[in-house]
Amino acid sequence: MGFSLSSSFVVALALAFARSIAWVSICPPFSNTAIPRMMKIGLAGSLAYFAAGALQHDVLPQSDAQVMVQLVVQVLVGLVLGYVVSLFVNAVSNAGRLVDLFSGMNLPQAIDPLSLQQSSIFGQFYNLVVTTLLFTTGAATVVVGGFLRSYQAIGTTFPKFAMGSLAQSVTSDVAAFFAAAMEIAAPLIAVLFCTQLLLALLSKAAPQINVFVFGMPLQILVALIGVSIALIALPNDVMNMVGRAMSQLFGGG
Repeated sequence: MGFSLSSSFVVALALAFARSIAWVSICPPFSNTAIPRMMKIGLAGSLAYFAAGALQHDVLPQSDAQVMVQLVVQVLVGLVLGYVVSLFVNAVSNAGRLVDLFSGMNLPQAIDPLSLQQSSIFGQFYNLVVTTLLFTTGAATVVVGGFLRSYQAIGTTFPKFAMGSLAQSVTSDVAAFFAAAMEIAAPLIAVLFCTQLLLALLSKAAPQINVFVFGMPLQILVALIGVSIALIALPNDVMNMVGRAMSQLFGGG
């Protein structure tokens, strides 16, 4: 029983794999260090195999120099696509860091087991929750489906690869990242700010009371209650962020 592959399919598979491996290395939740490296390579290879069937009918490079250039281009495309998704998804985790900042919980820094970076308590908690929600809500499937659509929207020819518009989209996404983080954390920040105002008024009304003794425990208690209530809205926030990322990339969810 023989097994043969056409040269066009092999070239298309190599180009598709270059994009997929770059995308998997930066796009959440697949970029988390908790996922084994071999599993990431297997996922990238599976995505590349499905995409190569359609990509082989595109205009493929003929010379070795053109193949090398296209490999670099595909890696850059994969990095940009993963970066846009990570911006919107990490906005939820950044909202947790903003809550830490206003609640005073940003002082005890610890190592996040998923990103292996220093993070505050609520920042770590939001990161764990958003990673779980990406799988349980089906948002990871939406992200993978959007990535597979990118092979149709951005092929191997330069006319399809609108570098200027994609760069402008990434620039606007950076501003949207900070705005989205503030939108998610705004209710908790407002509550914590009101708590601090209440403590300030209490210190003026009753100077004999040492506000610093119970001020920090009160802020932590309010932050814990606020985060517990805000968890109800996090699934919708995650789906909204993923939808906005797909809309920015392809003009539709």
